[in-house]
Order: sequence, then C-alpha cells, then structure tokens
Amino acid sequence: MATKEHLLTDAERARNDFGVSLKFACVENIFELPTMDGLDVYVGLMDDVKLGASALAGFPSLKTLNTTGTLGFHGVSVFQSESRNESMVVTLMDSETTTNVENAKRKLGKAVHVGYPFLQEALVVRVSDELFDYVLDGQTLSGEYNPSNVRAIEHGPQEISQWKRKADRIESVYSKRLGMVVGPVESLIHVDMLAGLKKRDDGATVKEYAQIVGMEPDYAAQTIVDSVISPDQRFLERAALPIEEEFPEGSRAFFLGEFNYGRPLEVIKHTGEKVEIWISTVKGREPDFGREVVAVAERSIPYTPSFAVARQLNLNPLVLSKLTSAFSVQSSGLRLNLGLNLKFEAKKLKVLGYSRKRESGWEYSQKAIDLIAAYMTRFPEFIAGIIRNPKGDVYNDTDFYAENIAKEKMKEIGQWLKSVETKSFEKVPLDAEQLDSDTVMAIERAADQAVANCPTIEAKKINGVPRNALLKPSDAEQRIGIQHFSLGDRVVYVQDSGRVPIATRGTVVGKTRTPRTMLLDIVWDSTFMSGTTLGDRCTPFRGSTVPVTSVLNITDKQVIAGSKAGAANKPQTEATPLTANGGYGTSRGGYGAPMGPGGQGQLREASAPPPLRGSFRGAISGMQSGGRAGAPSFRGRGDGQQQLSMRGGPPSASRGRGGGVGDAQTPAFTYRGTYSQNNGFTPRGPRGDANGFASRGGGGRGGGGANRSGFTVVDNSDPIEGVVKNNPAFRPQSYNNAPPPVAYDNGRGGRGRGGIGFRGRGRGAGAGRGESGSVATVNGAPAPAPPQ
Repeated sequence: MATKEHLLTDAERARNDFGVSLKFACVENIFELPTMDGLDVYVGLMDDVKLGASALAGFPSLKTLNTTGTLGFHGVSVFQSESRNESMVVTLMDSETTTNVENAKRKLGKAVHVGYPFLQEALVVRVSDELFDYVLDGQTLSGEYNPSNVRAIEHGPQEISQWKRKADRIESVYSKRLGMVVGPVESLIHVDMLAGLKKRDDGATVKEYAQIVGMEPDYAAQTIVDSVISPDQRFLERAALPIEEEFPEGSRAFFLGEFNYGRPLEVIKHTGEKVEIWISTVKGREPDFGREVVAVAERSIPYTPSFAVARQLNLNPLVLSKLTSAFSVQSSGLRLNLGLNLKFEAKKLKVLGYSRKRESGWEYSQKAIDLIAAYMTRFPEFIAGIIRNPKGDVYNDTDFYAENIAKEKMKEIGQWLKSVETKSFEKVPLDAEQLDSDTVMAIERAADQAVANCPTIEAKKINGVPRNALLKPSDAEQRIGIQHFSLGDRVVYVQDSGRVPIATRGTVVGKTRTPRTMLLDIVWDSTFMSGTTLGDRCTPFRGSTVPVTSVLNITDKQVIAGSKAGAANKPQTEATPLTANGGYGTSRGGYGAPMGPGGQGQLREASAPPPLRGSFRGAISGMQSGGRAGAPSFRGRGDGQQQLSMRGGPPSASRGRGGGVGDAQTPAFTYRGTYSQNNGFTPRGPRGDANGFASRGGGGRGGGGANRSGFTVVDNSDPIEGVVKNNPAFRPQSYNNAPPPVAYDNGRGGRGRGGIGFRGRGRGAGAGRGESGSVATVNGAPAPAPPQ
C-alpha cells in the first residue's frame, strides 16, 4: 500500500483509518394531515365512469340483458346443499322470444357474447333445436338475414336425447347454481371462442376463433348478448398500416424467407410495397443437432411395456403396479410410503427417464427395471409378502417380517429408498414430452461445440423484400402461433419482451400443454441472468420455459414467406393412386402401392355376364340356371336358378346366393353345412380359408367372386399346380332332390371371417377348397359326390 498511498485523497485516506462508533436511532415526529379548508368532498362516482351495460369488457353486469329480481325461496345450491332461506332470484325477460329458433338462426356466422353475465366474445358456427342442426350453407352471412343460406340437418333418436339432456342441464345450472330463471331452452347456440388476433400477410389484424379446451361451446339462445357498448380494446381488428409506418427505416425484425430463415435484419430503404434490408447471415449451414441427439437418446433408452416387465421379473402385474407407485405400509402407528414412486396414475404424472404411459398402458425404461430388480434383490421377504396378497388394501409391517424385526426392517427399506433418491425423481404430466437430464446435458454440450465452431457471420443486403417476409417482434404472438414443435427442434427467440434476450437460439427439450397454450422447455446456447436449470436438467442460467408464440422453429420451417423462386424449387407432389388394400377385390382400403396379383392392384373390370337363357319372362326376372361361381354373381334360388339382383350395383356386384357349381378356376373355400332337398348343399361356413374369403354360403355376398363394392375377382396370378383354368369339360350339375347326409342335418357353423374380410350370406352350391382339380371338402373331409 505504501507505493499507492500518495494517490489517495484525504477522504479516502480517512476512510482507511479507525473512526468513532455510530448509533442509528428512529425518530418519531408528529405529522399534520392536510386540512379541508375551502374544499368539498365529492360524493358519488366521477364523470365518465362506465357502469351497467356500458361496463368495460369482461366486467360482469346483469344489465346487458333485460332482467327483474325477486326475493323468494328458490333452493339455490352453492355449497352442495340447497339454501333454506330466501334468495334474490333474477329472471330473464322476453326469454320466450329470444329462445325461438328462428331468432337464433339470425346469429349464424356473427360475433356475439356468451357466458352471461360474465361475457366473452365468440363466433356462432351452429344453431340447434331438438330436431335439427342449422348451419350456414356457403359463406358467412353478411348484412340482412337470408333464410335460403341456412341448411337444416336432421337429428337422429340418440342426438335428440342428447340435446334434451344438454338443454335441461343448462337451464338447471342457471337456476340452481346461479339463482337465475332463464326459462325453457328451445334452441342452443354453438360457438367458437375468441382465441386472439391474427396478423395476415397483408398486414391486417383480424380476430381468430377456435374451440378452446376446457371451455363450454354450447349456450342457451336466450342468454346470448348480441353486442356490447364497450368492446375490449385489446382485440380490435385493424386495417393494414402503410409499410413505411409499420416498418420504418432502422426498424429491426426477423426474416421469413426460405433462405436465411429466422435471421435478424434491419430495414434500410422502402421501394413501393417492398423494402431493402441488411440481414445477418452465416456462411455455410447453420448447426442443427437437436433431433440427432434426441434420436440417439431414444435408441439408447428403450421403454418396455409393463406386462413384459412383469414377465421379465417373474412378478404378478398387480405387484409390479404396487411397487412402482406409492405403496403404503402401517408401522408403529405411522403410515410409510415404501413404493418406488415411478408413476402417479391419479395425479396423471410420470417420472422422466423412468416411466411413461401410452395407449396400451405403462412402460418402463431400463433404469426403472434395474431399480425394481435391485429392490427385489435387496428385500426379497418384503416382495414375497406383497406377492402373497397382491389385492390387499391395507398392509402392516408384520405382514412381511416377524414382529420383533418388522419395525427395523421398515426403517431399513426407507433408508435404502432415500439412498436411491426416489423422491427426487422429476415428475411431469403424462401428456408432457420432456427429455431427461442426461439427454439435455448432451444437447447442451452439442450447443457449446456448435457455438465454438460457429460459421462466420456477415451482413448482406437484400432488395425487394415483401412485407410478409418480415416478422416484427411485437407481432410474433399473432403470426407464429400456428407452429408445432418436436423435441430437439432448434428455435430462435423473436419476441421483444420476456426474460430471454431477443435473437437467442436454443433447443426444445420439453413440451407441456396448458388450457390456453403450449409451453416449451428450452436449453439456450448461451447463459442469461434470468435463466434457470429446468429442474436441475441443465447448467444454471441456460434454461427457460416460454410459450410457443415467442419462438420461431428454424428446424421445421412453417411460416415461410412464399416466393416464386422457392415455389419453383419445391419438388412436385405426385398423386398417389387409389388402391383397394382393404380386401381382396374391394375398394374399401386406403392409399398405397398395388397389392394384387402380379402387383397390378386388386381392382379389375368385371367380365360381362353370360347371355341369358330361357323365356322372355325369365330374362326379365333375371332367371338363369347353372353358372360358374367365378362368373358374375346372381342371387341364386335353391333349385340352381338365379335371380338378377341390382341391389348394390351392376349384375357383377349383386348379392350371390349360390347358383351352379363352381369350377376349379374359382378361388377355393372350405364349407361346413348341410344338404337340403330344396336348396341343395347349403354351406354355413366357419372362418374363411387362406385365400382371405370369409363366407357363410356358397357364393357369399357377391357370389363367390364378387363383393359389396361391385367388383368381381378374377384370379390372373400364376397358375397353381393341379388347378385347370377355363376347364372345357366343366358342366353345371344339379343338386336338386338330393337327400341330406345324416351327419350334416341341422349343422350350422360360425360366421365366415377371412383374412381380408367379407361376410357372406349365400346359400346354394359353390366351389370347395381346390385340393386337386375342383374337389370340395366338408368339415375337413372330401364332400360326397353330387348326385348324377
């Protein structure tokens, strides 16, 4: 210090010496209030206060509708019991008129306020009464009401019942819960709630309506408020400002072009409706490592269904469920939780990295399985006690150990659970998608490496940029709320408010949905003062949870401003041909590659039916004897004659009930049934054979080769050994007047269900399974030879 003493001032040198002790004391003095001399107290409300129907948006008021109040016994239920004293009951006036469905239909397509007296704006999308739904046919109505633009949709019996219950419930809630008599509900208003404002590409701000989870969409027509005097100033639609006003020179934004997407920019010049900008660009490709790290983590941490875990550990599934949840045991008057706390069904929570719930049930990671196995190995007597009584509700420590050691064993189990820190596991909602701490740290290391090897950043001038390619930070909530995100997506913070510095980049490591929005857990590339650890999943000051409207997804670009060059470079989407992969010879399927014989698809043109034979009357009625099962099907009579049926399409699509004997060309069936003197051989089939045909009769519905969709199956695949195609020696044979075999009387099989699944209802003779030639089998044995 001696070398620096001469540099100090006298005051600084004095502060380096010892001084006197000081005591600070509080001093109380009298304060004289201002006097009212010469002033008058103003009694009442100030001028321009908005009350009643003029109250500010969202402020409840009964005066937005005409009402009267009466003091009486109404049995209003507030705390799960009806009031015994008098209540002030509000009654809506003119409810008979306002509940009329004709008046309600006038609101279709218009913005109204619902939830009286706690008003919220909504858009009427549908009106209904007990018998009909009424919707706009075409575009939203504007101006005067036009009944010709309203389409009525009739209710079915179930919908009528549901409508009545809903109307009664709405009337009951107003009456018994709110003490308000709204009268009988004759019509309901169905709405989309106001979700917020949306910024269009042309710069105009418009209202956006949508269904909001947890908010009631149906309201009684008499409780609707058509308009309010003081609308909410936060949700006013605005016309587009001139580009010079919205983006003045020097203003900063983010670029939404196909290239340099999400990069910050500055406006330097205006040219008509376009601007010239300086943009911060990077040489080369911007690092995008998030999804790759997530994919590696998912492959390294597979999840196993609970039933497979129980089988692997040789446990009863109920025992596994008790071990992995909160498991209570009574010991010395205390209730101990000796479960592993890996799942919380009632609270709808899971543990990151250990458990998750899918539609098929709970699943566990290898870390969870190892933890369960360690529990079983460390305390086998305890596990054996649960196995002895897996359905028990109340357990005591003596159910597992002798009385002299039970208390000590319970303490030992508790100490072991503390050592593995089961209570410190991170619990998240079931529908949340979040990465565990190991994966988050891996992403953080990848981000550090990317920042260290960051490509060179340079400024670039771009001319002729349209308005829709500029994202103003204050407009982020109104423009990018439509985005969806996946774990590992790279993002950039684009709002000019909030805790995260603007233009900071990060990676999505978690998603959680709330009733109003989706929240993202993000580990950022750099630290900032208000950053968190995301529940000890990342290093301090690197994490933060933000709404989806505050960040731009730069991995999955979803709000790209279209350009002619970009549209020309996009690959053209090829139309996918429609094929019938839902059944052999049917068009019930979806889209995909042809799956029929030879890869040519299943749908084929039906062959023309053979010429009719017989009288003119027979031609009119469609009667014809014989017929191959592979030919277009007809509704067969028992005597082998067939009646043309137009039910379901052309003749090839009609319902076949047997008819002649099928030749070897026809796909084979295995029949089980009876002979009948009137109907011949009546198959009542079990499940269909390997060809995928399921029938309860000879031809089935569609006559062996046809189905409900009107297509006849023609097998043009490679020839099968032993099967003669287009057999020239084939002759239709009659099965009339043949006595039924004794073993087959009154036999009846199950419904036919083939691999592809038609359900046949045919009767009459059809082709059996072709073992060699056209030999049929019945109940696994060769069918008896037909009578000659």
